[in-house]
Amino acid sequence: MTSQAKIMSSSRRMVRTLANRVTVDWSRPQFSCSPEVTSKFNKLKAWVSMSEATFEKYQSPPSSIDFSAAKQSVRDQELVDMLESFYVASKPPAEKYEVPTAEMHEADVKIDFLKQVDELNKEFLPVLEQEMEFQKNNRTTKDTTIFDMKVNYPLIHEEIEDELERREWFKDTGIGANK
Repeated sequence: MTSQAKIMSSSRRMVRTLANRVTVDWSRPQFSCSPEVTSKFNKLKAWVSMSEATFEKYQSPPSSIDFSAAKQSVRDQELVDMLESFYVASKPPAEKYEVPTAEMHEADVKIDFLKQVDELNKEFLPVLEQEMEFQKNNRTTKDTTIFDMKVNYPLIHEEIEDELERREWFKDTGIGANK
């Protein structure tokens, strides 16, 4: 059995086991936080779909071979008889696969990292919602004063003041010498 077949059989068993325990909310915003994550997420989602389809396809044992039809269409009857006797006598043992400990450790590390990222996202979500609410309530309009801008956007104000002190008046316009 090739390594690809071993991976597919173990993947099928893992997905079958996990499918009974876990339901994945594919619409969570964490899956689309960056193009790299989105790409990996789409690959994972495609792999899960393919794995589920493969599981459904091979869930039941294959049907037995109809050697009587083969005997009618093949000239060498002895060859068909040998293949039939081999097929009847062959009882291969079930294949056992164990995930290597290094691979399990690597998966545990990745899962722990994702849990930490999820906790961080849950922690920052209320802060970001407050910031969004603040931004909506303090939109810049033609009535906004410079003082309002300084109060609402202190980092921008600080950057502007630093540029003025360093005499970088034309830094963002493309005029003059840019460093």
